[in-house]
Amino acid sequence: MDHPYATASPDTAGSLALSPSLRVWVFLFSAFLAISSIACTPTGRNPEINRAIDDYFAGQYDPAARALQPYAVKTDENYVLNNARLGSVLLADYDLDGAESAFYKAYEVINSVGVNNAARSAAAITVAEQFKVWKGEPFERAMVNFDLGLIYYVQQDYNNARAAFENALFKLRDYGEGDAQEDKYREADSDFIVAYFMLGKCWLKLDRQDKAKDMFDRVAKLRPDLAGLLEDDRPATDNVLLAVEFGHGPRKVNLGDSSIAVFRPKPEEIGPIAPAHVTVDGKPINLLGLNVPPVDLLALAQDRRWQTFDTIRLAKAAIGYGLMGVGAYQATKDKPNYGAAAGLIAAGALLKASSQADLRHWEMLPRTVFLLPLRISPGKHDITVSFGTHGVGQTWRGIVAPEKGEATYYMRITSHPHPPYRWPPRRLADKSPLPQTK
Repeated sequence: MDHPYATASPDTAGSLALSPSLRVWVFLFSAFLAISSIACTPTGRNPEINRAIDDYFAGQYDPAARALQPYAVKTDENYVLNNARLGSVLLADYDLDGAESAFYKAYEVINSVGVNNAARSAAAITVAEQFKVWKGEPFERAMVNFDLGLIYYVQQDYNNARAAFENALFKLRDYGEGDAQEDKYREADSDFIVAYFMLGKCWLKLDRQDKAKDMFDRVAKLRPDLAGLLEDDRPATDNVLLAVEFGHGPRKVNLGDSSIAVFRPKPEEIGPIAPAHVTVDGKPINLLGLNVPPVDLLALAQDRRWQTFDTIRLAKAAIGYGLMGVGAYQATKDKPNYGAAAGLIAAGALLKASSQADLRHWEMLPRTVFLLPLRISPGKHDITVSFGTHGVGQTWRGIVAPEKGEATYYMRITSHPHPPYRWPPRRLADKSPLPQTK
């Protein structure tokens, strides 16, 4: 018995023959299907990770951590990003051991050599940037090191904190001004003030007053408006340090063409950072200029020194447009070569699609980090940090101010309201109190 799908008769085959122009469209449609399968998730997110990010900003840390943990152990191109995401969640929930582990994994890869090996880099060049291991923009790398250092500092592991804060102060690429300078740069010292200040604090704890003075002098030179952090020997005499991460950091988005990524919003688009206000047991504290934001990540994201540049991606986009233009010309000539036109257009579209910008970024970043050294009476206190007049803030009941030494407390404040927290948090409740040192 003949197969129902036997070869058609010559007459039938002739009737099914495609015209040259139709063959072009079939070819292009096939190319489109192939292109659409390339780099379909330029943000490195899926619905589960998106929910985890929403949970994080709503203060729902348990479901956020559960969602991110399976991704943080996968050694793929998003390994660093997913560990940075998980570290943010666990730090906000005071799971200091878990946060340290996550940030340290990210730190190891960021500082390793050969992660984006030749094969992976070739795939990134010919297909899409997302095949490269995400290491973040320079300001994102600095924040990985800073948050790791902050965890060590809270745990009073000052030597490891010192190393992490030093790593946050890597050299930057200063590209100068004008387009002609894009391929020429000089190394420039970092102006990441929060790391300089915390590094100075670490040197004080390690009995290196000379090195501490160097760091604090650097702070005073770079940011005279932060003199309140240094007056009256405050770094050495405060007994409570509040490290407050506030607001939403920069988001990486496409700018018109899909091959160009930019960070938004710009600082001027949403206005200045609100000053911090602190009350202790219901009484406002005169911060004496301490509530000036020492860093604005939205501004750093616009600073070319804190960005990476990928001219390969832009070149691919330009070449792709050129090939598609030549292909269109071939198809419109008096004696069109549809096969050549289809090949050129498909190749151009494929190259253009492969130039899709990498939109991965660390969504949990704050806009700023306030460092608020306080001198308050020894004992337990209720402390509230608030911003503006819209009720954005956070309250902790039972914060311990030691008689000697210093206790450091981390707060992550977003616009989502939350009932007062109680010290110690549940993640630390079963542990012995951190020893108080000088």
